[in-house]
Amino acid sequence: MKIVIKVGTSSITGASGTGINIQLISEIVDLVWLLKQKGHQVLIVSSGAVGLGSQRLGWTEKPSTITLKQAAASVGQILLANLYEEHFQKYGQTIGQVLLTRHGMQDKERYLNARLTLRELLKFDVIPIINENDVVADEEIKFSDNDYLSAVVSELVTAEHLFILTDMEGLFTEDPRENPNAQLIQLVEEIDFEIESKAGNRGSKWGTGGMASKVQAAKMATSFGTTVHILASRKTPFIIDVLEGKAHGTTFLPRSNPVDARKAWITGGATTKGKVIIDNGALNALIKGKSLLPIGIKKVMGKFERGTALEICFGEDNNKTHIVAIGLTKYDSEDLRLIKGYSSEEIIKVLGYSYGNSAIHRDDLVVLTS
Repeated sequence: MKIVIKVGTSSITGASGTGINIQLISEIVDLVWLLKQKGHQVLIVSSGAVGLGSQRLGWTEKPSTITLKQAAASVGQILLANLYEEHFQKYGQTIGQVLLTRHGMQDKERYLNARLTLRELLKFDVIPIINENDVVADEEIKFSDNDYLSAVVSELVTAEHLFILTDMEGLFTEDPRENPNAQLIQLVEEIDFEIESKAGNRGSKWGTGGMASKVQAAKMATSFGTTVHILASRKTPFIIDVLEGKAHGTTFLPRSNPVDARKAWITGGATTKGKVIIDNGALNALIKGKSLLPIGIKKVMGKFERGTALEICFGEDNNKTHIVAIGLTKYDSEDLRLIKGYSSEEIIKVLGYSYGNSAIHRDDLVVLTS
């Protein structure tokens, strides 16, 4: 069984970014070794390079510019890799550092090369330590956070389980930092609007994700057929209990009909550069496996060319929309704004030409809800 374990910046460096949680690194290494003895293959997606580099450079605040983040990452990546190397040495275990960028994943050939490399490392009994290459990534080509990256890695290796370790116990009915009576949600069968709204959008001082990004990562990974668990990092040793069916943290069940390889690339590799907000009729059509037609589009956001990946969102309030699908548009942003709300038969009347009846064809579309 393939297992991906993602550990966040706030878990490694602490919410304040001061110090290094050596105990957590040690626990993860001990756990991974135990999982290997049980016959599992494990990959680690580890944040912390920017935080560790900032500490080594004596900075007390999180870097605010891209160049400062890249400089901190350059220093921190070595520190992070050395930490894992040092602790795995006691077991004689070989590790390999894998640095990925969203830009690299946009190219189908590079996406497949990343898949082959990770699988070869596992074949030769090497544990990959994976992180985003923040030294070269800028805001245009970033994965945005390692929660998303861990979902992509899960698809690349067809992992059965993804564990996202964080400073929270799991997903709660409300933010437990604001409401002490909030209840832990132990099992999520479907990630719907209600579940997404419970995640909020608040993160730690040093981490980039927060619970919202973890739920989005779970939404993506479960669509690939991976079971996702959000678990407090202090409960890392309980991962084995979770694999044996015991309840800790929050578990998200995988979809019964995972997306195919090409659509997995659309979701995990293509960078979204725009957004469309759709109506209820379009949402129901997508869930039934149909294409997105112009008549179902309420609003077009961003500037993009034909073939660009778009976030397809639903919500009555534009400020509270949820991503329900990702797809490759057949029309650029200017054309799409002109034909939104029109029937397919009227496209050629509005534009003077047509690239087809759909705005996004079902073959180029991945639905993330059901």
